[in-house]
Amino acid sequence: MHKILEFQSVVLAAGRGSRLPDVGGNVSKCLLPVGPYPILWYSLNMLEKIGFQETMVVVLDEDKSHILNALEKCPLKIKYELIVIPSDEDWGTANSLKNISNRVTTDLVVVSGDLITNVDLNDVLNLYRKHDASLTTLFFNNGPEEWIELPGLKSKVKPDRDLVCIDRETHRLVFLASASDFEENVTIPRILIKKFNSISMYSRLLDAHVYVMKKWVIDYLVDSDKFISVKGELVPYIVKKQLSKPKSQVDKKGASEKNIDTTKDIFDFAVEHGYEHKIREMSSFNDHKLGSKGVYCNDILRCYAYIPNKNTFGMRINTLSSFYLANSKILSQWEELTGSALSERLHPDSDVKTKQIDESSTVGAKSLVSEKTSIKNSFIGANCTIENKVRLSNCILMNNVTVKEGCVLQDCIVYTGATVDTGCNLQYCLVGPHHVVPPTTSSNHQLHAETTDNMITLG
Repeated sequence: MHKILEFQSVVLAAGRGSRLPDVGGNVSKCLLPVGPYPILWYSLNMLEKIGFQETMVVVLDEDKSHILNALEKCPLKIKYELIVIPSDEDWGTANSLKNISNRVTTDLVVVSGDLITNVDLNDVLNLYRKHDASLTTLFFNNGPEEWIELPGLKSKVKPDRDLVCIDRETHRLVFLASASDFEENVTIPRILIKKFNSISMYSRLLDAHVYVMKKWVIDYLVDSDKFISVKGELVPYIVKKQLSKPKSQVDKKGASEKNIDTTKDIFDFAVEHGYEHKIREMSSFNDHKLGSKGVYCNDILRCYAYIPNKNTFGMRINTLSSFYLANSKILSQWEELTGSALSERLHPDSDVKTKQIDESSTVGAKSLVSEKTSIKNSFIGANCTIENKVRLSNCILMNNVTVKEGCVLQDCIVYTGATVDTGCNLQYCLVGPHHVVPPTTSSNHQLHAETTDNMITLG
């Protein structure tokens, strides 16, 4: 495996999952199970596959020990350094990048800790390299979201959407905004129409939250100290500033008494230190056919977007629907996603006595599955107990769950430490952590938890 020296990487895994149901308690989003491993493992495995031998991982300080413990049980060769941020402060993703800025010495690959995809990140890196971009992003165009019936109380929450404009010929990302910023009409800057003659507008792309950026972007982020979110503020700002040119010294404001300029804008950081400009002048390459301007229309800032083909598997596990859907698909996509076969569907330390367990189910360490049970397309965590005459279908059971004799669970999510008592029949239900469902309970699309306050964020 080759070692990538031109990039560093960081995985942002400090999110609590505001769009996942609060019924999950204090479990970190990056530790939620998808198949046999936590979500965070998939991002680290993706970086490992393309040659990264080490990476930084930003986590909440209260989660560090849990994350270290979980990753130690996962097959990983990549070295990871966990960098903590305060749990009691509301840090945005831009704050997390500022926190690691003194460790960044090369261009940076930023990856969300909730991403699961089989995309080859080399394709994103090569687009970045080809155009010596300031910023390159990854979007998925997998068509309309799959409709699935979700566990828990029914909700009509609509997902946030972005408006994304990309030049078809060059893959330049020329416009990026949230659809919620517009009431009816969307106004596109006129200069875009003049510059690019084949712009496509998208409203259903999934932002993978993967960004390849110049080191100077991090330097600017620290110096400007005005951004909280990478996706919501920093990236749209850079995309918009592509249309601008640097101000002359005369136009700049903020001069000191000695007439020395004390303010810096983004163009003061976007300085080429090598031979890039001379190479472009000598090259016959041009990225546009219209007008007589030089390559890239002499733009100093250049942003690009990579969209893989529609057959690419790409999901961000940030809603209940994506969490649920990812678990239903993960084993069928396993080799393509991870680059290796899943050798242990049933953990060697588990005790699975039943023969009625299909190949799309997994069982975690030290779990006991009794003989007279039927398990289909379900994921059973560690230290679980499944008693006799239990039927599980399309279920997710996290660690330390007990399902007692005679229960039937269909399309349910049961959180850590919960107990489903004897003879229950649950369909499309959520069971909160450490909750005990009383014997012979029969329910459909219900939330079983210690409290139901603020627990209906079922994205």
